Amino acid sequence: MIITIGREYGSGGHDIGEKLAEKLGVELYDKEYLAERLKELGDYEEVQTFFEEKPANSLLYAIAREEADDRLSRKPFEEIRRLIGTRPCVLVGRCANAIFRQQEDHISVFVHADLDWRIQRIAQSNGISEKATKVLIQETDRGRAEFHRQYTGEEWGDSRGYQLSLDSGRIGIQQAAELILAYGEASWRWKEDNKGI
Repeated sequence: MIITIGREYGSGGHDIGEKLAEKLGVELYDKEYLAERLKELGDYEEVQTFFEEKPANSLLYAIAREEADDRLSRKPFEEIRRLIGTRPCVLVGRCANAIFRQQEDHISVFVHADLDWRIQRIAQSNGISEKATKVLIQETDRGRAEFHRQYTGEEWGDSRGYQLSLDSGRIGIQQAAELILAYGEASWRWKEDNKGI
C-alpha cells in the first residue's frame, strides 16, 4: 500500500506520515529523501525546480499547459515512480496524490486544519511570533497551491483529488493517523468483498 499525504503548512501532515510509517513498518519518503536519492543517482538536475517547489514563471506555465495534455508523463513524476516503484510506503507532498492515482493499492489523503490552530502549532515549535507565523503559513500554502496546479492542473486541497480529507486540528495527530489506517483497512476489505462485481 502506498499512502500519499498532501497537507496545509502547519497541519501536522508530515508528523502524521511519520506515525503511519512507524505503525505500518514502512519507509517515509518526503521531498528531502527523494531529492537526495536523485542526487545520488545523478538525476537531480533534470527535476531540480520540482524539488525546490518553485513554480515556473507565468509564461512558462502557460506554455507548459498548452504542451502537456498528459501531465503525469512529466519527468519529475516518472522519476518519483521509478524511485518508489510499488513498494509499500508513506509519501508526503510532491503531488503524490496525482502521481500514484492509478495505482490499485494507493490511498491519498489531504490534511488541513484551522488557521489559528496551525499558527499556534508552528509559532510554538519554531519559536516565532504568531504574526510572522501567519505570513509564513499563507505564503507556504499559496506556493504549494500554485505548484500543485502547475504540475497537475488540479486545485490543491480540493477533496475530489483525494480519497480522504481530514481536519487534524479537530482530532489531533495520533487520531488522524489512526483514522487513515482505519480507512485503508476498510477500503481493502471493500475491494476484497466486491471483487468481480
